[in-house]
Amino acid sequence: MPPEDLLSGNPIDKFLDDHNVCEDKLSGDAGSDGFLEAITKIMFPDKGGLVQYNTTLLKRSEPYLEVYGNLYYFLALSEEMSATDKWPGFVLTKEGEEFVEQNAKLFKYDLMYNPLRFESWQRLGNIYDEEVDLLLNDGSKHVNVVAWRKNPTLSSRVETSRRRSRRCLLMSLALAKTSAQQCEIHELLALVYYDSLQNVVPFYDQRSVLPLKDAAWTMFCKNSMRHFKKAFTLKQDWLHAFYLGKLSEKLGYSHDTALSYYSKAIALNTSAVDPVYRMHASRLKLLMKCVKHNLEFLKVLSSNSFDQSVKEAVMSILCDVESSLSNTKERSIMANSLEINHEGLLKLETVWSMLYNDCLSALETCVEGDLKHFHKARYMLAQGLYKRGESGDIERAKDQLSFCFKSSRSSFTINMWEIDSMVKKGRRKTPGSAGNKKSLEVNLPESSRKFITCIRKYVLFYLKLLEETGDRCTLERAYVFLRGDKRFSLCIEDIVPVAIGRYLKALISAMGHFRTSSSGQVSSSDNVLEKMFALFMEQGGLWPEICSLPEIESPDTSDSIIYGYLHEHIVSLEKTGKLETLEAINEKIRKRFKNPKISNSSCAKVCRHASVAWCRSLIYNLAQITPISCGFSNRIQVLNLTDGGMDNGQLLCIDLQPHELWSTAFEDPTHLEKIETKWRAVLSKINNIVINKVSDGNLETANTLLRACYNFYRESSSVVLSSGLNSYLIPYQLAAAAEIPFNPSMSGIEALDLSIPRKLLLWAYALLHGWCPNISFVVKHCEEVTKSKMKRGSGTSPGFSNSPAAPTLPGSSRSVQNSAGYSDVDSTAAGSGSLPGSSTTNFMSSDEIQKNLFASPSQLHQNPTNDAERSNLKGDAEGN
Repeated sequence: MPPEDLLSGNPIDKFLDDHNVCEDKLSGDAGSDGFLEAITKIMFPDKGGLVQYNTTLLKRSEPYLEVYGNLYYFLALSEEMSATDKWPGFVLTKEGEEFVEQNAKLFKYDLMYNPLRFESWQRLGNIYDEEVDLLLNDGSKHVNVVAWRKNPTLSSRVETSRRRSRRCLLMSLALAKTSAQQCEIHELLALVYYDSLQNVVPFYDQRSVLPLKDAAWTMFCKNSMRHFKKAFTLKQDWLHAFYLGKLSEKLGYSHDTALSYYSKAIALNTSAVDPVYRMHASRLKLLMKCVKHNLEFLKVLSSNSFDQSVKEAVMSILCDVESSLSNTKERSIMANSLEINHEGLLKLETVWSMLYNDCLSALETCVEGDLKHFHKARYMLAQGLYKRGESGDIERAKDQLSFCFKSSRSSFTINMWEIDSMVKKGRRKTPGSAGNKKSLEVNLPESSRKFITCIRKYVLFYLKLLEETGDRCTLERAYVFLRGDKRFSLCIEDIVPVAIGRYLKALISAMGHFRTSSSGQVSSSDNVLEKMFALFMEQGGLWPEICSLPEIESPDTSDSIIYGYLHEHIVSLEKTGKLETLEAINEKIRKRFKNPKISNSSCAKVCRHASVAWCRSLIYNLAQITPISCGFSNRIQVLNLTDGGMDNGQLLCIDLQPHELWSTAFEDPTHLEKIETKWRAVLSKINNIVINKVSDGNLETANTLLRACYNFYRESSSVVLSSGLNSYLIPYQLAAAAEIPFNPSMSGIEALDLSIPRKLLLWAYALLHGWCPNISFVVKHCEEVTKSKMKRGSGTSPGFSNSPAAPTLPGSSRSVQNSAGYSDVDSTAAGSGSLPGSSTTNFMSSDEIQKNLFASPSQLHQNPTNDAERSNLKGDAEGN
């Protein structure tokens, strides 16, 4: 390192970081006579200037001034390494920042001893410019726009390095000796200024965070244009003319000025596709915005037509319209006030259409053949078709842009590649202005940040096209892909809510279409409702945020409409008897929304509705298979035939109040009325009914319902019906005493003070097993069977049996009756389908095991012999 006193307050660091230096003035004076003297005075403002600084330097560094004079420059050259050679994202780290600073220090140390060394200023400027490029390119890939805005350090580093790069280049320009050096530095300075103007990631998101076109932005435009003009004066390069055209558009100069620059760029490089694309993309943008009857405006655009025959035809029509005006003054006024006669207006509209089609033809040429991956032209072509708005244009626009988002293996992917000028692609033969053929190829490379920005812009537009064309399948695939893609997930994760919102709007639009169209669309609308509910289960927590996005917010995405469709789906499931589906969505709700009570009110209502619908469906299904009897005698006969008597057994009586099942504040009364009407006949019969065992034909259904009721008991939240189902326990002796109608006020009959899920569990158990123990017994039984089946895995479940005892098969080692009242046969020796003497065991699939999980015990009606296992009238219901 140089001596400490030399480092402290050195003029190089001051010049690079002093905010009081007027760069705009330096930029304006760059290249003029006396510029070196002016910039040197700014760097050495003290009395005596550079001469005094050199004198002081000599005193401080003697006798090693000659050594220091070249030491750091040669060290910098020998140790020069680029951050580009490191791993991706390296420059974003603290280590990367220190690496860049270390490279810069050696050149800054050299400049302390050699303030006028051109090579050191140029190389130092390149170091800072490279850092900016890597920060933005790696940042666009590894840091999303939201995270970038939350990290002020990265933004500060970019702005600091941009400033240092500009000042290094200004000093290099002052020291440049040859016109080639001056031209190169003017171009680099212009590009550094231009880089600050672009609407690219990670600074901007192309949605709500956009460049602020204030005075500073305008000054950067002017500085960039000034340096490009000076470079163009020194050497007429197509790139200079190309950027001058773009800057003319940004600064709002006349359309003729911008287009003339593009025309010069095309003339200077007839093989470059870039200026051809830019020329006709700009013409197309102007046609989108302009009034169709602006005569002077159309004349400017026609002079730069792609097809010479179109140019000649348009100019001929415009001459006819122009000649119809009587004088110059009238022409000027009337052409701009749309007072041209009707025939003239029609001709101008024809001209507008011819020029519009000419632009589209030019852009089509830019994506043909090997130029098919020149995505800029493809995007602009889709924009042009969409804005034109003729019949079928939206579909054509979608098809055009779909090339960037489709592959042979997927309906949605990102099929785009960075445009690289190192590989000369294209060479598409294109008709020139004189009818000759010229070869087009990519000449201008694309930075990573520009490429990522293009992906974001195109995705946003493509999602819009998919929504407007009703392509729900691709939209569904799109949001799934965008959420999980490994290559671009960080770059586009903030667009995922937009994709979900577009998909949701497409589903809502489809529902609106089904409602207004003719009948016969029920199955389709049910499918759309199912998709909407599945989306709610996956992303319901984000819905308020999604629906408030500028791209999504509309009257059709209000809470009442969106959540109304979710309620409609639940009603549809309940009405059509989709019990298993209701069970599945309630399980998902329990897992997805840990506490529905604290979710937003609309979401909580959906969760409550799903729970209540599941509950009512269980009640309806149980009621459907419940045998109906008016007294006790029928029940006594069944018990006597099968059990040989149950002196201490219990009977279950169920009394439904159907009107209370529909008393909910969060459901649409109209929908409830339809279900109530459909179910009334079945539910009204369950009026003080003593529960008999189901018939043999309903055993499988009862088995399924017991399993479902146990799941409801175990999985349901506290948001269920609080009333509507009364249940009673009746001692067997009372039922056997006389053949009398049931009366809940009779002595010995006890009302069960249990929750609805527990009452349903007892009801299902009584239907399947033919008697009713206490609730703790039923729960324990279900838990034990569940655990048993999970442990045995591939073992078999006991089947339904009406025989008094389970058979012991030959070869079994044991046959033990368990406390639940059925025999547990050794699974290694017996299977549900094995015959006596069989040497094989039939194993059941996991689905079959789950299906028969709550199969009736083989000694279903045998009385418990242990007093502790006998039913208690009260049980421990209060504890459960």
